[in-house]
Amino acid sequence: MQPGNREVKRPGISVKEKFGVFCMIIASIYLIYVSIFPIIFNLTGDFNGFDLAINLIIFIIGIGVLNSAVLFARRTVLYAESIDLAFDYFYPRIEPVLREVASVQVDFEMMKDRLDAMNRNIEHLRRQIGPAEPPRDAGSLVGTSVTAFMHIVLLANITLGVFIFLLQDTRGYTPYVLTVLYVVWWLAVTAEYDLWKVSGSWTWVFVPILFVPAICILTNKLAGSYTLLAWMALGLVAYIGSYYLWGRYLIHEMLPFDLHHHPKIDSVKTRYLGWDRKDEQ
Repeated sequence: MQPGNREVKRPGISVKEKFGVFCMIIASIYLIYVSIFPIIFNLTGDFNGFDLAINLIIFIIGIGVLNSAVLFARRTVLYAESIDLAFDYFYPRIEPVLREVASVQVDFEMMKDRLDAMNRNIEHLRRQIGPAEPPRDAGSLVGTSVTAFMHIVLLANITLGVFIFLLQDTRGYTPYVLTVLYVVWWLAVTAEYDLWKVSGSWTWVFVPILFVPAICILTNKLAGSYTLLAWMALGLVAYIGSYYLWGRYLIHEMLPFDLHHHPKIDSVKTRYLGWDRKDEQ
């Protein structure tokens, strides 16, 4: 784009300024005209000092007004020309910057329109989905995990104390005390993973209630109390670990050694554990 082709309104001498300069020139010419002849007459004819002084003052004022009008017109023209020259000099250099600014402004407007459209879509989607539940903060999650861990530690200490007591005094209530330990651990794991509505979890509590007393009585008769407590301790550890992993898989779908990625896990779970995620949905 050449400077001559740019249609830019450049400053010049306005009509008011031209009219003012014209009036100043007319006034100066009038003052010079009315004072020049009396001055010549006083110098060549009858001399009157007062009249000469008055006309000299008027003549000087006329010359000053004329000079001021000429200077004002020249400065105005020079000012307009200097602006034109500066414009012709600087505009080619700042024109790329102005174009970049204009393009950035257009990009900002397009981005703003896209963000507005995205916000409208998100708002529409949020209304369709419905109000979301407020997320639990990290503090509550940490507090819950620490509380569950403390419960497990406390229950483990109680279990150890019960086994030590039974080693010192094994009587007829031993099978029932061991059965209560199984049930208490079942309650702890079920409460931790909230498995109350899962039908398969109730099978885990009925099995020790049905079989632990009979196994305890039979083992006590055949192998003695120490062997009974040893086998019951191992059985309780295996029971707790199995039920804990089972509940963890149901809730978090995680198993040790990445066994939850095995393709047969879901079929075995559905067939034998009495719970299916499709039914839950």
